[in-house]
Amino acid sequence: MDTLKDEKKIKAFLNKIKSKWPGQIERFEFKTATVIYVYLKEGISSIDFLGSLSRKVEKLVDFTRPIILYHIEHNGMNFRSHPINWYSSLRS
Repeated sequence: MDTLKDEKKIKAFLNKIKSKWPGQIERFEFKTATVIYVYLKEGISSIDFLGSLSRKVEKLVDFTRPIILYHIEHNGMNFRSHPINWYSSLRS
C-alpha cells in the first residue's frame, strides 16, 4: 500500500517540477520505478537545470522512496544524475 502511495506522490512531485520550471521540461520517462529520465527542452543545460532544481527540490519531496532523476539535454549527449531521498532510509 505504501508503494502505491509513493508512486502517486512521485508522479505529483514530477508535475510540481514541471510547473515550477515551465518551458524547460519536454517529458518524463520512467525507466524503472526508481529511475526517471527528465528530457529537457532544446537550449536548456542539464547542469544549469540541476543547479536550480537542487536548491529547491527538498521542499517538493513528500515521498519516502529513493529515486534518481537523469536530466537529459535535448541533443541526448549531456545528462546529469540527481538522487532524491537516496539516504532517507539512513535517517529513519
